[in-house]
Amino acid sequence: MPVRRLLILVPLAAALIAAQPAAGVDQHSANMKIDWSFPEGPTRTHSDIAAWGNIVVAGNYDGFRVFDITQTGNNRLLVNFLCRGPQNDVSLWEHNGRLLLFQSVDTPQTNGETVCSQNRGSDTTACGPPVCFEGIRIFDLTDPTAPVYLKGVYTDCGSHTHTLIPDLPNNRLLIYVSSYPGSSGPRCQSPFRKISIVQVPLDAPETSSVFSQPPLTATVPGCHDMTAFLAIHMLAASCAAEGQLWDISDPANPGTLSPVHIDDSGVNYWHSAEFTWDGQYVVFNDESFTGTCQAGGDGRIRIYRVSDHALMSSFMIPRPQGSYCSVHNGNIIPVAGRYLLVAAWYGGGTSVVDFTNPTAPVEVAYYDANSGRGAADTWSSYWYNGAIYANDITRGVDVFNIVTPYVRYGATWTHLNAQTQENLLASPIASRSPTVRLAIASRDARTAP
Repeated sequence: MPVRRLLILVPLAAALIAAQPAAGVDQHSANMKIDWSFPEGPTRTHSDIAAWGNIVVAGNYDGFRVFDITQTGNNRLLVNFLCRGPQNDVSLWEHNGRLLLFQSVDTPQTNGETVCSQNRGSDTTACGPPVCFEGIRIFDLTDPTAPVYLKGVYTDCGSHTHTLIPDLPNNRLLIYVSSYPGSSGPRCQSPFRKISIVQVPLDAPETSSVFSQPPLTATVPGCHDMTAFLAIHMLAASCAAEGQLWDISDPANPGTLSPVHIDDSGVNYWHSAEFTWDGQYVVFNDESFTGTCQAGGDGRIRIYRVSDHALMSSFMIPRPQGSYCSVHNGNIIPVAGRYLLVAAWYGGGTSVVDFTNPTAPVEVAYYDANSGRGAADTWSSYWYNGAIYANDITRGVDVFNIVTPYVRYGATWTHLNAQTQENLLASPIASRSPTVRLAIASRDARTAP
């Protein structure tokens, strides 16, 4: 998860520009700017993002692009690798100097287990393995300019998204695969009610295979996104009809049949989730199918206390949109003393929400692009080592900075897999002023391991 130079205004809310987006004009808070962009399209559908060191991978339905964020201009793009496979959501892991890339494919591909087709005509429905493929693709990205396709692991109903679970005592990775009967594959009969776990031996990833298929409770047809917090041995599963919390103390046997159920009639579609870095709260994201982004409507974030699963509050960005709009993918900035959520809102662009007081969240920065490469339709927005990396469905990659008053903050990460949270941070200090909390956060960021 994200920032190289994330800066913040105290109070940030004072810098907001509350305005209805105008055609051809970017709408944004005074404290947020685009650092750099790298378009591609307009016919690509861009999806998720992952990072390792200075390497950022941006997935799209036709493959993925690899960037070196230490470079400038066109030198940032190392490769545009075409390999058809919607959604092509991505994650990364390095082992003994070897960088592995994993991608989710949930539309069957003709001969896709061994072939990376550059042709969208490879999409198909009437087939099964080994003739066609959907599931997890594995690449060797050690040379980021020359990806090597290692292995395709077929999973029933494909892989809509996935969550990487390192199981280092057993020298392997476990990949929790989210699938549900909304796909067109041959093994997607409803109700699907299971996940797949793919085992990746770290010394021999080309031998990866399906390890197990844990069943789900009868309350859900399948799960969409799953966010694991390794330090607290817990996973937040967004399972279409409800949110669930699973015990993953034994990562090879997640507690899928004994979850905590979180039901809320105000949620249209349980899509994704993020834990605060102290493990105290979990934010569930509602990918509304009404797409209104209006006060009182659905498509909001909802904040729950982990200890008793109580709903603390919900939040909608304060800018009505003429285009489709709901919360989608985001993460929480790893800073002690505050809760700051970065999230993509489709037509609402990218927003930063302060919920240090979980009962009263407030937007403190935003960028809603309308110029240049067209209006925002943002899939993923993640903080990584001082910057916010957004992958926009039509615009491609936009990278944002918060620019005043030049106060650095946030722990430094070695990598970002947004659905895999790893380390705990201290709790917010609610009794202290925002200025004192920010000073403490800045100090902790400088001394963080």
